Amino acid sequence: MPDAARAEDRSDAMDRAVLSLRVLELHGPGFTSAQVGALWLLTLPFLRPRPAEQAAYLALLGGALPPATVSAGSARGSTDEAMARADLYGYVAPGDPRRAARLACKDALVSHEGEGLYAAMWSAALAAAAFTARDAAQAVGVSLRHVPLESRLSGAIQGVLVAYTRGRTWEQAAAEVHQRYGTATRWDALGNACLVAAGLLWGDGDPCRQIGLTVRGGLDIQTTAPVAGSIAGALYGAEAGWPSMAPSRVRTGLPGQEACVLEELARRTLAVTRAEAPLW
Repeated sequence: MPDAARAEDRSDAMDRAVLSLRVLELHGPGFTSAQVGALWLLTLPFLRPRPAEQAAYLALLGGALPPATVSAGSARGSTDEAMARADLYGYVAPGDPRRAARLACKDALVSHEGEGLYAAMWSAALAAAAFTARDAAQAVGVSLRHVPLESRLSGAIQGVLVAYTRGRTWEQAAAEVHQRYGTATRWDALGNACLVAAGLLWGDGDPCRQIGLTVRGGLDIQTTAPVAGSIAGALYGAEAGWPSMAPSRVRTGLPGQEACVLEELARRTLAVTRAEAPLW
């Protein structure tokens, strides 16, 4: 790739991370779902969101407030968009997955319910747990304590964790995920969360392999690859085996945030990491 292409990147995942950061900067951890929705209308380009978020966006334009902005009875509420924007809440609650899950829940309620909501809580809890876990298996195990035990998401990820502890191969685990959860839509939260978990578990110790396995798993790689990379970063830090040409700047589709220096984003994230601040 030419050097100019390596220097900057733009993806929906970065849009979501910076949007979550702006929520915390403007309103603190006590933000409400309604404040998240209001910020969407001010900053999120309408054609960027995917189906569940677009439906919520239209409901917000019509005057609805969360959770009435979720398409009731629609499969859209169980898709993976909320999971894709939740990991930053784990960054600001390192080692405190319960707090991270509660923050992500307030955000996800704008557009998701059921398994899509639980996937967001799980993603945030996983990111928070990764800061103090000894390995990916412990992080995944801890994260499951912060989603409802009776949820399908909890059962699905427990199944992946059991397959890993029993010595099954990644290929076997991925095939089982596709057989059980890959038949509805490639944006289904259950299948994509399982593939993130599988990539992290079987690629343990090598962040590039973790991301690579997650991408090989298929389904919605625009969500799963960034989430897996995010968790791997929290697990192993800057000293892990990352490519030497990682970008120092990223681009977003958000007004006023078109070009962001990663070091500055890290500083801003640290500034909103206040463990004692109330959530409600």
